Amino acid sequence: MTWPRVLIAGGSVGGLTAAVLLRGLGCEVDVYERAGTALEDRGAGIVVLPIAEKYFLEKSANKRVSLELTHWTYLDRHGAVISSDPDRFHFSGWSTMYRALLEDFGRDHYHFDHEVVGFEQHGESVTARFADDSTAEGDLLIFADGFSSTGRSLLLPEVRPQYAGYVAWRGVTPEVDLSDRAREDLQDAMVYQVLPDGHILAYAIPDAMGRTEHPHRIINFVWYRNYPRGRAFEDLMMGKDGEQRAGTMPPGLVRDHHLLEMRATAEQVLAPTLLEVVNGCDHPLIQAVFDLESPRMAFDRVCLIGDAATTLRPHIAAGQAKACADAWALRDALEDQDGDVKKALATWEPTQLALAHSALARTRAMGAASQFDGTMRPGDPTWKFGLWEPGN
Repeated sequence: MTWPRVLIAGGSVGGLTAAVLLRGLGCEVDVYERAGTALEDRGAGIVVLPIAEKYFLEKSANKRVSLELTHWTYLDRHGAVISSDPDRFHFSGWSTMYRALLEDFGRDHYHFDHEVVGFEQHGESVTARFADDSTAEGDLLIFADGFSSTGRSLLLPEVRPQYAGYVAWRGVTPEVDLSDRAREDLQDAMVYQVLPDGHILAYAIPDAMGRTEHPHRIINFVWYRNYPRGRAFEDLMMGKDGEQRAGTMPPGLVRDHHLLEMRATAEQVLAPTLLEVVNGCDHPLIQAVFDLESPRMAFDRVCLIGDAATTLRPHIAAGQAKACADAWALRDALEDQDGDVKKALATWEPTQLALAHSALARTRAMGAASQFDGTMRPGDPTWKFGLWEPGN
């Protein structure tokens, strides 16, 4: 049997997961990343659902990429505990996952500064075309190029991201910089606070060196705040450098009047521990919340995975997990179909589409409840992370 030669556009966590899994199956795999150097760490923490950690636990020497917290805690405005339920979720930093995957895959077939801008299919093969007019030929082209996917824009030009009406202010603070009370609140718990028109959460993640123990951990926060579509949102996303951004405002570029307003609001509404975490971050970033639903994922010898196919709102913490689930399912489909790309994609697509659409519907309902309807409730057992269902 000859396994297919695979080209992957996009070298982040989803693309690298697909790369290591398909190479492990026997495929020849090359990853093409548009960035010129290793992807930038912006200090973003992530929840690591089991499917996202499965590769590390089963196939990698990098076994430990996350830390575990055992409680899901809600605080009120004054810092009193409203509810605290036993839960064992894992947390990490985006850069920790990325570095571990890149180390496993290696750099010989990981090509920086290679932006895929087009492709042509030729019956039994597909050719990717890059921005410098060079090309690469393979049997399968996977677009794992994220929210702003070039592949999706070529295959489904009518499918475009929709702004949800709110953003996530994000940042990190070293655990050692916090008070004894804050460290105690965050020692073994993810901490939430429900606000009248939003919510905030904070949790520990590994430091920049991947260390997961006290006192090396850092505390990641995510604060969802409403900014109506139009002038309010556009003003927020105009950076200090004069550039209008569509999706992410990097650290250090948020304009001073927005930072002052955010910090003044934090003083008025946040529990003491969460206020410490927010105030401890000098340079937060802003990620606008979008979602997107594609009607298809497979196109002959080309497919979309992860955010390139369907972008979820963050509330079930399943963005990375969905990309990893797509990669695992694609690996299994290729194995089941003896490497036949077209048959594999035909069996793979319906299940992954259904999963994505179900998860998206849940995130939309959660976003409406927390940001606009005022129906999010502390301790609600349905408000849990999980790709397939709450808690799973």
